[in-house]
Amino acid sequence: MKVLIISDSHKRLNTLINIYKKEQPDVVICAGDHSTDGEELSYLYPDSKYYIVRGNCDIFDRRYEDEVIIELEGSKILLAHGHEYGVKFSYDSIEERGKRLNCNIVIFGHTHIPYISKKDGIILFNPGAVYDNEYGILNITEKNIEFFHKSI
Repeated sequence: MKVLIISDSHKRLNTLINIYKKEQPDVVICAGDHSTDGEELSYLYPDSKYYIVRGNCDIFDRRYEDEVIIELEGSKILLAHGHEYGVKFSYDSIEERGKRLNCNIVIFGHTHIPYISKKDGIILFNPGAVYDNEYGILNITEKNIEFFHKSI
């Protein structure tokens, strides 16, 4: 299964469209800041499954939650924008939240900085910002998890 991971698009819908066309994902995970961009992408390409959370710039968005739990191919994923966990200063809080929820993957944005780490059985992944032409790909099966940072 191919998963497109995006965050911090900040009204760059044309960039999102180009990324989607290039990657042709089965699933799209949108980690907020502008959740409406992910929603609009879902109208254009409804064949993919979408998971969307709101970020700090989505203060008036009441359609989406601040965090969701996703289960894909036997993995449990915490999706949050990250601002509520202070990710610009430390990843400890969001990592602890993922552990408390028994997730093996935590996906977040907010910092605009691509990031990946694996420790104590949990993977933290930030795709970077679509605003800066950055995104992430997750290739996932029941036996294999591969993350990639990409740019367009």
